[in-house]
Amino acid sequence: MNISKLKKPIWYPLWGTAGVSVLVLMLLFGLQPYGSGYGGNVNTVFLNLWWMWNHMPEWEHCIFVPLIVGGLIYYRRESIAEAEIKPDVRSGAILLFFSVFCYWVGFQIDIVPFSFLTIHLTVGALIIWFMGWGFMRAILFPFAFLVFAWPFPFLDSMLAFPLRIFMSDMSHHLLNIIGIDNIKNGTAIISAPDFERGIAQGDRFRLDVANPCSGIRSLFALTMVTALYSYFSLKQIWKQWALFACAAPLAVLGNMGRILMLTFGTLWFGNDFAVGSEEDPSGFHMASGFFVFVVALGGMVGIAKLLDKRAPKEIRFKGVTILK
Repeated sequence: MNISKLKKPIWYPLWGTAGVSVLVLMLLFGLQPYGSGYGGNVNTVFLNLWWMWNHMPEWEHCIFVPLIVGGLIYYRRESIAEAEIKPDVRSGAILLFFSVFCYWVGFQIDIVPFSFLTIHLTVGALIIWFMGWGFMRAILFPFAFLVFAWPFPFLDSMLAFPLRIFMSDMSHHLLNIIGIDNIKNGTAIISAPDFERGIAQGDRFRLDVANPCSGIRSLFALTMVTALYSYFSLKQIWKQWALFACAAPLAVLGNMGRILMLTFGTLWFGNDFAVGSEEDPSGFHMASGFFVFVVALGGMVGIAKLLDKRAPKEIRFKGVTILK
């Protein structure tokens, strides 16, 4: 928003919002120690957030979200400048009280991710308090998109193992369908024995669907990218939500492609080239991680084009209807 182009009465709540927001955020999240579960020390919320952004691979993409939110606000600067500024002290105060209560609860039970939710609620409360609901509606998508900045490690433990089981099941059946006999043992996929050729079980390939191959890392990043792409590529809200709902299936599809890539790589070039070891994965293994995003992002673009497909226009020429 270009403040110099706004009417003078709008200046004051803008400056008030900025000043009070910085003060509240710094007191609660920048100065007060909160939680000791990450990094081995009691840190402030902002330091905990920075540590998780830089030390948890599943959440490394979160560090880019504040910059993206800033870009979204700049992109919508004209419509935001036209938004009605009507402070709602009552609603803002209620939401701020609720966010402070959540902060206190999280502080007492020492759950660091709870404090990130509190940041979001506090920012929303201050916007409504000083700027009102009209302004909030104008920045609703950037504000909602900010949720991707917060790491929630409990989702790893909730989703990682079920995803590993699901991916191993799907890959096991798919490999059998395309003629590659295999046996599933837990989350491991092992080549079936061939007694006629003297090949023992697991001699041809042996893969374990670990957390990276389960899709847990790509799932969170792809969800964020899909939300952003749907916002810019599609106009109708239902289409945006439809594409957003495809993020999880696309992540699964991409990781199935990765498992197939590793399987064929092992069959053709051997385990050392295709997989390596857990401590020292091969270059082929590392490159297969990018294949996940090639498949998933390609599928995302394709689905967006299908959703955005418009009906052909009718052109009449000398009484004859021609479809263009």
